[in-house]
Amino acid sequence: MKMPCMYSVILTELGVAVFDDNKCIKSIPFSNPAKDYVELKKDKTGLSSLEDFLSSTGMSVHVNDASLVKTLRKKSIEAELMEEKKIETIQSSKLRVLVDSGFAKDENEARSKLRDFAMQLSSSRVTETSESPDLHIIQAINGLDETDKMINLLSSRLREWYGLHFPELDNLIDTISGYAKIVIAGRRNDLNQKIYLDAGFPEEKAEMLSLLQQKSRGGQISNENLVIVQSIAKQVLDLFELRDTLEKHIESQMQVVAPNVSGILGTSVGARMLAKAGSLKKLASIPASTIQVLGAEKALFRALKTGAQPPKHGLLFQHPLVHAAPRWQRGKIARAIAAKAAIAARVDVFGAGKNEMLFEKLNVRIKEIGEKYKEPTERPPIPVRRPQFEQRDRRGSGFGRQREKKNDWKRNKRKKFGKRRR
Repeated sequence: MKMPCMYSVILTELGVAVFDDNKCIKSIPFSNPAKDYVELKKDKTGLSSLEDFLSSTGMSVHVNDASLVKTLRKKSIEAELMEEKKIETIQSSKLRVLVDSGFAKDENEARSKLRDFAMQLSSSRVTETSESPDLHIIQAINGLDETDKMINLLSSRLREWYGLHFPELDNLIDTISGYAKIVIAGRRNDLNQKIYLDAGFPEEKAEMLSLLQQKSRGGQISNENLVIVQSIAKQVLDLFELRDTLEKHIESQMQVVAPNVSGILGTSVGARMLAKAGSLKKLASIPASTIQVLGAEKALFRALKTGAQPPKHGLLFQHPLVHAAPRWQRGKIARAIAAKAAIAARVDVFGAGKNEMLFEKLNVRIKEIGEKYKEPTERPPIPVRRPQFEQRDRRGSGFGRQREKKNDWKRNKRKKFGKRRR
């Protein structure tokens, strides 16, 4: 009996089948089709029964999937990828292949199983995406920004309302939490130096506030209004506690999910970069020039439209190195940080751990910029480009050219003959 030269291994959505010409000699169904298919495509798992069967035959095989080829070659099995025409033929006759492999009784059952597989695969991908930790970081940083907005709104309302009773307090206390603690203590007659000290103020300021409350020109406040104002103050303090919790959560998660990005950009700026890009994968696919101007899209498109100078930084202006640098060094420092942030995002996506070399090279580059560009260099002014539609109105149309010629003819006639007498 003549043995076949090569087997055909076909990966389907419901399992793997081995064919000898047009006859199925081995079929391995998936217990959980969606999960097993994705793990096999990502080379996270193998099929021991298939590997044992092919190893026992000792023959080379043709495979219709590149990821399965890599898996088999790791097990020292000679595997080659099929030709494109043959792969297209298998895809066009997928229902017939599933029936011949024993994964379905007929084509109707195969069609229904493929439909169930597609629904399971889509739901598993949605679940996997929603469980991504970088998306939770994005929600946390957005929640932190919204918490800041609520604190500012409530604190302004608190200062205006309680300021009717104790107006001198507004000019002396800058911290929102300290002001809220004093409001919770009650009316100005109930305040004393101990309350000011418990609110976190130094002794000198506490003595000054004690003197001012006796000379205050504010009006009295009713019990009903005081209860409402104190409830607002409690909400402000609760929002401060929530803000501290969010900050600690973002810092810890950034160290786990994106340690290199958080090291280059800082936890808050790095998290805002993730939120602006959409995810860590999208941030890793963005070039450094785009990372540099993330958050300054309006200024960038305005510069492209009018020909003005483009922005040098967007969200990177919040970085301490950029913010504290002289004006003429900010663009260069932002460019250096963006270049290293792009590399850091790619390192974090593939999970290579923290790379200390990135931080060392960034520090060297920042030092070079500080030494080289100590004073601003004079640059010629950038000419403002005229919008194209204005140029077309003057010279683009034939009517415009005729009007210019007519005006030139009239001007020359006046020079030659003078103004016409009436």
